[in-house]
Amino acid sequence: MEPKKIKLKSIDNQIFEVPVDICQKAKLISNIVDQASDDDSIIFLRQINGKFLKKIIDYLEHYKDFDPKEIPKPFPEKTDDEFLRGILNDDWTFDYLQQFSLEEIIELTNEADYLEIQGLLDILGAKLANEMCNCEIEEARKKFGIECDMTEEEIAEIDQYPLD
Repeated sequence: MEPKKIKLKSIDNQIFEVPVDICQKAKLISNIVDQASDDDSIIFLRQINGKFLKKIIDYLEHYKDFDPKEIPKPFPEKTDDEFLRGILNDDWTFDYLQQFSLEEIIELTNEADYLEIQGLLDILGAKLANEMCNCEIEEARKKFGIECDMTEEEIAEIDQYPLD
């Protein structure tokens, strides 16, 4: 017997037919499926484009029977890609993350949050932390588009007490 499938529709009108069982880790989708009375209905995901929905489905298929390894908290101060590969303890997950630009990781994080996929949020957070840990403050601000909201006086006061 073929597993029950649902149709997921992206904001750019791409439709993906996926087995219901892989969607259990996406709480938003799982809740909609549980409440749906029509097996032929299409779940419209208003905030997700087809490119990212496909990548999210890839993640859900890979992790349908297990969760990603827990990420250490707090995240270490300085890391590199080999450290990230080691804490993920899964070449598939490391390679999955490597295919995205920083902007795409941020977008995918927003979409994983919308769909309530905690495991995906955790590994994306590890990737972002890895990126941020290896930057000086000004470089991180530029890289992540963060504006400094502190006055020159506040910055000078903080600079009196180096962290190292």
